[in-house]
Amino acid sequence: MCRKEAKLINSHLISSGVYPLCQNEKREHVSVTSDVMRPTQMETKKYLLCSPCDNSLNTNGEGYVIPLLSRLGGPFLLYDRLVKQEALEKTPSMTVYAAVENPEIDVAMLIHFGIGILWKASICSFGNGDKPRIDLSQEDREAMRRFLLGEAELPMHMALAVAVESGPIRYPATIEPRPGDNSDFKNFFFYVPGVMFQLYIGDNVRSAKGAYSINLNPKGSVMMIELAKTVRGNMSKVSRDARKTRKLLQIMEEVEAKGLSIKLGD
Repeated sequence: MCRKEAKLINSHLISSGVYPLCQNEKREHVSVTSDVMRPTQMETKKYLLCSPCDNSLNTNGEGYVIPLLSRLGGPFLLYDRLVKQEALEKTPSMTVYAAVENPEIDVAMLIHFGIGILWKASICSFGNGDKPRIDLSQEDREAMRRFLLGEAELPMHMALAVAVESGPIRYPATIEPRPGDNSDFKNFFFYVPGVMFQLYIGDNVRSAKGAYSINLNPKGSVMMIELAKTVRGNMSKVSRDARKTRKLLQIMEEVEAKGLSIKLGD
């Protein structure tokens, strides 16, 4: 990130602190790929960043955001903090909050967290083939790198949307950065427990997405919507032809027996 000669460390794509939120008592989380769904202790990481750059991502976003994410059967602090204030807008499908006006929410940290993970996905495959996880232009990758270093603001043709789960089912899972299905703009997303980050890129993105963008709207819009169907649908899409291991099926049966109704990839 800093482009200085330095020893590289094993950097995570999704921050290491997120994994415990998705693990069972054996410290396993569910890995979802197009080939197989399985419980595993393996984490997605690569020798990518030097220690100061990796620590910068933690200090400026990860360390703040991770404690706010949903805990299975426990608190969801980002949700709790949002609903303390009056909504900026309400529609049948979502509620929008002005995060900038909430003293308990650091908008800059949320943005840095989202852009940091998406930027890493744009420069490295993390062992998934030869190409980066998401396809960004050199100019956009550079703009994001400079933003993460504090050298520049995000350009106006980038809109980062943050959506928080409003419903009772908060998946204790992650979806690593991947392309979205918006036909009007280049877009990518990832999911961590209870929160989805989506990046839209295009010439007219400010007029089309700015009102619900945390970086383009001066009020720092954060949406609250029912994410469960979206998350489940994306997992199903990725894993449609994936083989489910016997161990995974056993875990799913145990989860269902507890009445948690978490059907990953079904």
